[in-house]
Amino acid sequence: MRVKLLYFFILIAIFSSCRNLSSEINSEHHVVNINHEKFSNLTETNSGVILDVRTKEETLNGHLLNASFIDFYDADFAEKASWIKKGQPVYVYCHAGGRSAKAAEILIGLGFKEVYNLVGGYSNWNNSGYPIKKGLELNIRDLDVYTMEQINNVLKTNANTLLVFKTPWCLPCKKLDPVLDEFTQEYRNWSVVVINMDANSQLAKHYSVKSVPTLLGYRKTNNVFKHLGFITYNDLVDAIH
Repeated sequence: MRVKLLYFFILIAIFSSCRNLSSEINSEHHVVNINHEKFSNLTETNSGVILDVRTKEETLNGHLLNASFIDFYDADFAEKASWIKKGQPVYVYCHAGGRSAKAAEILIGLGFKEVYNLVGGYSNWNNSGYPIKKGLELNIRDLDVYTMEQINNVLKTNANTLLVFKTPWCLPCKKLDPVLDEFTQEYRNWSVVVINMDANSQLAKHYSVKSVPTLLGYRKTNNVFKHLGFITYNDLVDAIH
């Protein structure tokens, strides 16, 4: 009888430990609210994505350096946010901190493990004298809309094709522009097609593209390489050989 009781208490102890451990694991990832000073330090020492979730009108008046942009009020906010490459910290801000707090919770729900919210938002950041940038830059080729038939024709009629899925609001995508410009100049036997995922979501789904930027290299209709995230010119050249 004593043995049975001892065994029973051991099982309870094990179950309780497992439950506590499970609780710790489930609560491991949560939004971290930080002030502008901590925000500035972290973005410099622990690089990741700086995400501005304000409206386009707000961002035109000024934004943080090296920011990416997704309007929190966009009906497709969660879908676009899921395109951000995971495995890196995300630093979120809005005007005063309210929208960004909600956006940060959505990011946690999407599987991002390290999410920081700027308390006081852009307003506090700007009033505290931290650096900002005025206006937004938009590459004209980011505006094209393609049909599946058009892309198929490009693949069939060109010996080598590079499909580049990106968005106008993604900073790594913007950094990719000069790489693509140099590549286009040096490798004229490659046709480079830049596809804006905002305007071509069905194409992205067809090619199983889930984050931006994503580069797909083709020899005719045969996919020969796939790369997720920013890539340097030299690494891109290595990838096509």
